[in-house]
Amino acid sequence: MPSLQTARRIANAKTNNAKTLGQIYKEQSDWAMEQTWDNDIQSKICYIYDFYHDDQPRLAEGMTYENTTKTRIDAKFIVKSYQSMDKDQVEYYIQFKPTQKTHFSEGDELYYFETDYRKKYHNDNFIGLFIDIPNDENIYEKWMILRTEPANQFPKYLILKCNYELMWIENNGTEKIKRRMWSVLKIQSSYNSGLWTDLRFTSQENQDKVWLPLNPITEKIWYTNESSKNMRVLVSSFTDNAIAWQISKVENAQPLGVQKLTLYQDFFDQHRDYIEKDSDGNIIGMWASYFDSEIAPTNPSTPTTPPSSITARISASTSTIKVGGSYKNLMVNLFNDSNEDITTEYADATFTWACSIDNEDWTDKVTWRVGTEYNQKKVKFSNDTSVIGKILSVKCEIVKDNLPIESEILPLELTE
Repeated sequence: MPSLQTARRIANAKTNNAKTLGQIYKEQSDWAMEQTWDNDIQSKICYIYDFYHDDQPRLAEGMTYENTTKTRIDAKFIVKSYQSMDKDQVEYYIQFKPTQKTHFSEGDELYYFETDYRKKYHNDNFIGLFIDIPNDENIYEKWMILRTEPANQFPKYLILKCNYELMWIENNGTEKIKRRMWSVLKIQSSYNSGLWTDLRFTSQENQDKVWLPLNPITEKIWYTNESSKNMRVLVSSFTDNAIAWQISKVENAQPLGVQKLTLYQDFFDQHRDYIEKDSDGNIIGMWASYFDSEIAPTNPSTPTTPPSSITARISASTSTIKVGGSYKNLMVNLFNDSNEDITTEYADATFTWACSIDNEDWTDKVTWRVGTEYNQKKVKFSNDTSVIGKILSVKCEIVKDNLPIESEILPLELTE
């Protein structure tokens, strides 16, 4: 047995970068994996990105990449099992090349991950990012990275397909913003009848789960211990009587990078909730608590609109507008207190359109054109790329018989 002095000298000796047999075998395996990567049937050309770099945010499949802000990445698509008896979704995995960078510096396409996610949310991996993966027909589909599976050799990421575009209303106190984002809809394991009955009341007890990326938009989703004040969403097939839910729990720590919502079934209320349709009658949006509002204090010295039960709402085909793009069609409709469309009664009214960014008036900085109908307008944004990612707030004032009606603000996200 060596003396203590000898043991210390051996422990402090330099190894001259000598490697163990295990490290050598790992390097050889990594090299073999790289060399045979393209020959593997599981290998795919994928695209990884966050919500803000999604250049086709309304699509969950069939995306194209001629001019994309997404980052190309090589991955293997691994099917763990093909069916499940006790879970709502089968687990799938992706694996990146051994040489794939996971930390980035300025100039890298994914450098935004370092500042926007790793630094802000302490998210030390790709959890919460979207990844587009081609299926067997080479049609790209949107997936979400939800968990890591560490390993000594070839670590993997658990992924699930994005299967529902969640829509909700964000109320920041000064305006209501329509938000929509692709999510993973999961079934809450439960064997109850869907009803809870106590001595006096019977209520619905169905539950559901929605997983979203954690980012500056979804971090504003909240709930309280007063259920009557909780945020509500519509999660349902696109029907005129959609299914409403209350958010009863929000989790974002296990794992870091994902905003997990637990939903408790509520009742659809036609006086609070809004089913948005296009000109052909097709449903293009479902918004819970759309008509809810808080009455703000008014300045007595400021003229106010006479009491009226008429509501004006602006609609558009999408919630985004391209900087330097083509004209976007806008339409404003008016509704009475029974939510009946009475726009035709205002055919002789004066419609005045305006817009702003961060409370700065941009009405004269955009290009307007008249629409085909009296309640329609076309707007085109300039090539000012400095405002990409901000919200263009559009409103319309309708004046008839000297009585003004101001529409609700339509938020349009400025995209590239």
